[in-house]
Amino acid sequence: MTKLTIVTEDNMIILNNEAVKFTHTDISWIPSNVWAVQWDSEKNGGEGIIEYRREAEKGQDKITSLGIYSQAITDHATEKTAIANAYEASRNHLDEVKNYRNIMLTQSDWTQGNDSPLSSSKKTEWATYRQGLRDVPATIAADSNLTAKAMADDFTHSSWPTKPS
Repeated sequence: MTKLTIVTEDNMIILNNEAVKFTHTDISWIPSNVWAVQWDSEKNGGEGIIEYRREAEKGQDKITSLGIYSQAITDHATEKTAIANAYEASRNHLDEVKNYRNIMLTQSDWTQGNDSPLSSSKKTEWATYRQGLRDVPATIAADSNLTAKAMADDFTHSSWPTKPS
């Protein structure tokens, strides 16, 4: 099943209900007088319409094949990859690790208070865990096989300290 909508003015291609706004991929191959294209492969064996910018001039055409607009399927995938790559390039993995670490520290603050219901041995376990959290950036720096990306991508990574039970 292929449902495709192209809205040129918005630089948007929607493929099977997944919208992608084009910022990295050139879609100038779409004729300049086309405002939108809609396609459904399941409708009557495949049909759609092309809507033109100046409706009074041309209106819309019914289509029974995607023709040149099948390029939009490839462009959709290309743009998704470009967006993912741009996002990955913009990430600061160490900051992500520190933010997660800070959340874990905040969530375990209660274990160290004077009014904590924990036994002294349990408090010590939690204190050790919390120190391990604080040491995570140094652990990453000291281990050439460990990266901040690995820990930012997997908060269950074995290099994260184990939370006491």
